[in-house]
Amino acid sequence: MAFVTITCPQCGGQAQIEAGRSVMCPYCGKEISAPPADGGFAYAPLEAQQNAVQFAPPPVQTGMQDPSVFGDQPVMSPAQPYQQQYVMPQYTQEQLLAARQKRTNWYYTNAAMIGGQTLLFAFGVFFAILGSSIGMAMILTWVLTIPGCGILSALLRPDDAYIDKKPMFKSKIVQGFAQLILGAATSSAVGAIVGAILNALFG
Repeated sequence: MAFVTITCPQCGGQAQIEAGRSVMCPYCGKEISAPPADGGFAYAPLEAQQNAVQFAPPPVQTGMQDPSVFGDQPVMSPAQPYQQQYVMPQYTQEQLLAARQKRTNWYYTNAAMIGGQTLLFAFGVFFAILGSSIGMAMILTWVLTIPGCGILSALLRPDDAYIDKKPMFKSKIVQGFAQLILGAATSSAVGAIVGAILNALFG
């Protein structure tokens, strides 16, 4: 297995690379290649291939020097390796469970708001069928709660609890509008059915 010493043309870092291989310079990210060995490419076992690249950091100017020793020449020191990988933050099991519980509580809050809207509309329909003025007042109140529940849902959304998943909607405005539509559609449909059943039983 033949090695060739290659100097990166972009940053000056040196690397000993197995003949015929191409790698990324760990200091600037530029691709550097070694010419093939005489007679073509040589293939090595997997363990040897994993250790087939060795790097020497390129020199960089630090601006710190001793004029009595170096004169006007800047002192050279090793550069830091080129970083191109993003390390995902690690969360403990307790943090993940707390985040999931926080999201679950928010889901229950949305369900409770829709349930309250449904009952409000159902009894509004029931009393309206009976001819009571309170029925229209309850239906009017239901209409006013529709945008209120959407706004409340958006304000209560626990964005800080989305650490292991993404919310369905990135924007809280879209989230509130979706809750508004869901609450209006669900409560009106189910409420009308429940109101009709109440009228059939007690009307």
